[in-house]
Amino acid sequence: MGSKQYQEVRHYLFANSYSGRRIILCLKTKCKKKRLSQAIKRLAIVLNFDFRKIERLINDGLIPTCPYKRLPNKLKIYLEIEKELSALTEEKLDEYSTALEDYQRQLLAPAIERAAGNLMKDIEDQEFDKTLELQIRKYTYIYYRTAYKYKLPTLRIVPFILRLIS
Repeated sequence: MGSKQYQEVRHYLFANSYSGRRIILCLKTKCKKKRLSQAIKRLAIVLNFDFRKIERLINDGLIPTCPYKRLPNKLKIYLEIEKELSALTEEKLDEYSTALEDYQRQLLAPAIERAAGNLMKDIEDQEFDKTLELQIRKYTYIYYRTAYKYKLPTLRIVPFILRLIS
């Protein structure tokens, strides 16, 4: 994978990740016009993104298109987990109406479990629990491996990044 394609995939994953959306939302709500521009510059530096692409993503809401014709399975799994993180966060915040930081550890494991369950097909009840446990381990590895490979922020470091850039 060339450097340009790597950066495109990375930008796509960030824009479609829960952590990315959370960072963008915080910047939009907490920063005024001039401070927003400075925060975007810092974000581009901290996460090593192209400034113009991040600026268009934040200011114009321009979500990048997928650089692949068919998304690889590992990236589908990563995005499915991120989708479940968003869903769980909404559910937990509605239910408990408290700060998200309290639930970081209680969000990722259920999100991975849900994603693994969602992506399992044609499995009998006796096999389901055993297969689910294996899938959860596999998906946890894939999630962290993808985040590491593409240098993407995880839920745990979002507050740190927000303190750095604002």
